[in-house]
Amino acid sequence: MTSPLNHNSANSSPIHSEEFLADITAYELNLKNKNLPVIYSLPHLCLLAGVNIPKIKELCETNRFAEYKRFKLKKKRGGYRVIQTPTDELKYLQKWILVNILDNVQSHSSCKGFEKNLSIKNNAEVHLNKDSILKIDLLRFFDSINEKRVYGLFKHIGYHSNLAVSLAKICTIVPDRQFLSSFNKKELELKKIINAKLEGLLPQGAPSSPKISNLITISLDNRLSKLAIKNELCYSRYADDITLSGNVVTLKKIKSTVYRIIKDENLFVNHSKTKILIKGNPFFITGLSVNNNHVTIPKKRKIDIEHHLFHSIKNGVEEHLTKSKINNKNFKDWLLGNIAFVFSVEKELGEKYFADYNKIQWPI
Repeated sequence: MTSPLNHNSANSSPIHSEEFLADITAYELNLKNKNLPVIYSLPHLCLLAGVNIPKIKELCETNRFAEYKRFKLKKKRGGYRVIQTPTDELKYLQKWILVNILDNVQSHSSCKGFEKNLSIKNNAEVHLNKDSILKIDLLRFFDSINEKRVYGLFKHIGYHSNLAVSLAKICTIVPDRQFLSSFNKKELELKKIINAKLEGLLPQGAPSSPKISNLITISLDNRLSKLAIKNELCYSRYADDITLSGNVVTLKKIKSTVYRIIKDENLFVNHSKTKILIKGNPFFITGLSVNNNHVTIPKKRKIDIEHHLFHSIKNGVEEHLTKSKINNKNFKDWLLGNIAFVFSVEKELGEKYFADYNKIQWPI
């Protein structure tokens, strides 16, 4: 698309005022200096991404509800969560925004989740060799981030207000009754806020949501990181899992301050999942063990994998599944996925599991 810096071919005089051209030039330079694509409007965005302009314009003018599919996901502690996944074209555009815009903006160094070349292992390694661990879970993390905050993010990055409004709408969805019915008693405060505003929220299932959440919580990460340094503690965050580690007395002392900072950042604490772990007891961070001065897969998970491998090789898959009363049509992929997870944390053990997996005679 041609830049707005056009000239009248008849007399070579600018079509726009010098002030307008200066603003456009500054706008372009600001984005280019940040290694971000220069986008002037919603139609321009659609042309760059190769998506249907009328359809995306219509999406931004409605509640976006028709552009999502929904399914319920059971929670371990009861109840369910509504997952909302975008249709193919919208998902493609969200992915384009992620790759071309969001991934070019740096998250806080304490953020270990949903970032390139980082994993739950990196998150756990921050807290090795510590006496105690404070674990705090953020309540309905994505649901706490509304359209206004997403607009503020794109505006802060450098995009024009009108375009930032469209980008925010593309990356959020207005909740409906089914979605709100999934909130339980401890989530009523957040539900009340959402009901009062009735604006878009970050959908779980959109490829752009995790990175947006990381960028919006830079202020939270910055404040908690400084708090940790001041008190000789270590801090990291993986999505909605906050972890601080160090002296147990200090952790107990600063817990209320952490709560206050989270609230001040317009987020909510899941108090039922707050834990202080003391050395000598099992240390688990984002599903990994940090005992014995190194990060490992929990013992129970390894025993389960080894059990399935042994009996699948010895007795055959079908007999093993029948005797174990396992009704999992995707058992082959499930087992492979678990082995790949082990490999990402404990490479040598993962290689051994892969070798055993390849010995299994899978039914055709």
